[in-house]
Amino acid sequence: MTPSAAAVRPINDMLQNPDYIELTYRLDASLGNHEYEDTIEKWTVTAHLGESFGLDRIPPCEDCTAKWQALYEADGFVDEGEECEHRLHVGTLEFYKVRWGGSQNPFWAMEEQSQNLYEMAEVIFSAEHDDYSEEFNEITEGGFGGSDVLVVYRVELTEAWRGFGLGPIMASDGIRRLSGGCCAVLIHPTPIDSHGMTHDEVQHARTRLQQTWEKVGFVPYGDGPYMIFATSWAAPEQKAVKLREELKDLSARWRASRR
Repeated sequence: MTPSAAAVRPINDMLQNPDYIELTYRLDASLGNHEYEDTIEKWTVTAHLGESFGLDRIPPCEDCTAKWQALYEADGFVDEGEECEHRLHVGTLEFYKVRWGGSQNPFWAMEEQSQNLYEMAEVIFSAEHDDYSEEFNEITEGGFGGSDVLVVYRVELTEAWRGFGLGPIMASDGIRRLSGGCCAVLIHPTPIDSHGMTHDEVQHARTRLQQTWEKVGFVPYGDGPYMIFATSWAAPEQKAVKLREELKDLSARWRASRR
């Protein structure tokens, strides 16, 4: 569900000052509560550059360039309004906020949403599905920070923005904004696409990802593949402070590399 986010690329490869990245939050919900959004909310966060920081400073992608060339060869001109919006896109994050007190049992809401969420529900809910498991309640101090759960479902950056450690920084912002009323935040640190990877390569990637998400405050949950961050341990705002300092450092190093 999450890509490797370790800072392994030289700062000169970064297209633009990371301080200029903007996050747009969108909640998918129907007025008629058709998908039981009062029980499980799907939040999509789009990371992008503002036009003033990207359109004139980052070249258009190869796909758009090829499209424009084909239009020019066919018609002899290209509409001046044609723009490559891909150059502004940094990445996409998905969160699910699972709530008690809605019109559906939270366990079954997760089961209906996706197989991945169902498998996660299996390990955090009791056998009766009417409460969290004993282990989960012990870790979260019986819901001291709230009764809901936030799931970091997907963090995916475009190729141009990978390798600088931006994934956890952006996810931390989402956790800070969306975890109100939550006793815990959960994540499954595994590559989004493991196609073509050997078993050892997948295990290595998972270990790297676990180390990455430890920076945000996550620890392993039991013997399974998941990690947990209980809000009773530290407010998400506190964890976000250090990561914002990392963003400031990245920004300063990017500016220095352009001098």
